[in-house]
This record gives sequence, structure tokens and C-alpha cells, in this order.
Amino acid sequence: MTSPPRRPRAVSSVPTVGDVAARAGVSRATVSYTFTQPDRVSPDLRRRVLAAADELGYVGNDAARRLRAGHSLALGLLVSSAANPVYAEISAGAEAEAAAHGRFVLLANSDESAERERAYLNFFESQHVSGIIAAPVGDVPAELLGLRSRGTPFVLVGVAPGPHSYPAISGDNERGGHLAAAHLLAQGRRRLLFAGGPHPHVDLRLAGVRRAIAESGVPASLEVVRVRVQTAKVGEEVSRTLLERPERDFPDGIVAGNDLLALGLLHGLIVAGVRVPEDLSLVGYDDIEFADFAIVPLTSVRHPSAALGAGAVRLLLGLEDEQDMQGRFEPELVVRATSLPTARP
Repeated sequence: MTSPPRRPRAVSSVPTVGDVAARAGVSRATVSYTFTQPDRVSPDLRRRVLAAADELGYVGNDAARRLRAGHSLALGLLVSSAANPVYAEISAGAEAEAAAHGRFVLLANSDESAERERAYLNFFESQHVSGIIAAPVGDVPAELLGLRSRGTPFVLVGVAPGPHSYPAISGDNERGGHLAAAHLLAQGRRRLLFAGGPHPHVDLRLAGVRRAIAESGVPASLEVVRVRVQTAKVGEEVSRTLLERPERDFPDGIVAGNDLLALGLLHGLIVAGVRVPEDLSLVGYDDIEFADFAIVPLTSVRHPSAALGAGAVRLLLGLEDEQDMQGRFEPELVVRATSLPTARP
């Protein structure tokens, strides 16, 4: 299948790192180092970059200006749940990329608490971090936007709600949900259930499930179960409510908003005697390491979490922009034992 064509780059009158690099005949990394770590650039290259920047009227991104003004080399990384292995992978990718550019990462875990999230954002500001990478509990918090207005840039790891003035990075969640549901429908599953939390990226996964059903042309139903948080414990609780139903109301295919939720569902169903995948097929999302080691290895949608973390750092440092990263984080369905093989004609 051919990849969709890249959308044309939006025209902007504001010079970018790429413009300066092209004018000076150097890489984007050299431009970034000139403004943030000038000791890593030879005097000749530094003069060329600064001359090109002056000609174009480029003044460097917010992170660079803050560093030149005496702020620290630390970047703040805020995640909504350190218990989710996905965020450990994002953190590892961010730390490795930051280290490659002489930066350090301060990791903060809001533990799905908006109040704790606000406290950490205030802490980051008190520590004069040069920028923040945020995977918030829900929508972008007002405190984060306030920090940006006061000069601390941030990158959202997640889905931006409509047009946005800040950089955001995410995988194609809608396509991932479509892959999961299309897989179940291809097996002949017709009573689907989607379980997921209150996150924009989960909403997109659900939208993909809906699209797969609409495009299939088969008489399939979809039930949506919303949960407050996507943990294994909550997944097990959902399984108990399902087990109280009569057989005619029991789903034969489940797409979970993430792998932790799916693993909790899997545990509760198997303990109760439900045969997976004979009676019910189950697909998770994220393809965490534990998915392959479940009592029944979990089918899941994989996306490159570590690459997302690294990409967020590159966005924050101005080495790349959103357009550069388009199509880089495509989802992939990893079929394991919790789903039946796709039916053949």
C-alpha cells in the first residue's frame, strides 16, 4: 500500500531553523548548537550561522533564548502515569535524545491527578527549566499555556484539540483503532466492545473502531465502556461487570484503550473460565513489553513510544518541526494469541 502524499508545508513569514541552515549551508543541529551550546560549534561555522540568522531576522526559538539568558540545561518531562510502561519508553527516548544535545531531563509523574500536575508545572517554573514535554492527564492545562506565555516553551505528547499554536507529537491513533477493529471483524466478530479512558488519543482510537465497522458493511454492533483511568485493576473490574451479563449480551470482540486495561480484562475473563480467543478475542493498544508475556500473549497495536519521546525533544530544541515528523509514527498491529487468525476466503 502506498503512503499518502505529504501535505504541502504551510507558508510562513517567520524564518525557521531550516531556513537558517539552508542559508548558512549547515545542518539544523549546527544551527541549534550555535544558539544553545556554542562551544560545540567551530568559530567559522558559528559566524556563518549568526550571519545567516541576521540576514533572515531569525532570533532562535524560546528554549534557545532562555538558555542564552542564563536558564538551566534541564528539560521538564511531565507524564500522567509512571505506572504505564508506555511513559517509561517515552521517557527513555526523551532522555537519550536530550543527552545527545547536552541536556538533562527532570521527570514528573502526575499519577492521573490534575492537582498534582499543576504542582509539578509550578515546580518546573521555579527550577527555570528551558522547556517542558507534557503528556497531561486530559486536555492541555491552563497552567501550561500560562508558562508558555511567560517564556517557557512546551511540546505536547498527545493530540492537540484542533488548531494549536504549540508543537504537538502523536502517533496515528485513529488508524490504530481502525487496525484493531478491522482485525476483529475479519475474524467474524460482530459484537464489539471498546473500553477506554477520557483522553483525546483514546477518543481517536474509538473513532477508528467506528470507522472500521462503518466501512466493513457487516451487521456489527459496538458498545462503549468508559473508565476513569486505564489500569489493569480497572480492566479486571470491567471484566466482572461483563461476567454478570447473560450470554446473548456478552461481547465476542474487545478493543481496549491501552494494554494495561486489556491485561486486566484478560486476567479477569480467564480466571472466570472464559476461553480467549475461542469465546472472545481481545486487542490492546501500545504493545508494552508485558503484552508478549501475558498468560495468553496479547494482540496489540504497536506505536514507537521511545521515538515519540525523542521526537518531542527535537521539536522542543527546534531541530525539527511537526511537518518534518508527519507519518513517522505509524501504528502496527501485532497479532498474538488473544485473537483468532484472520478468516480466509
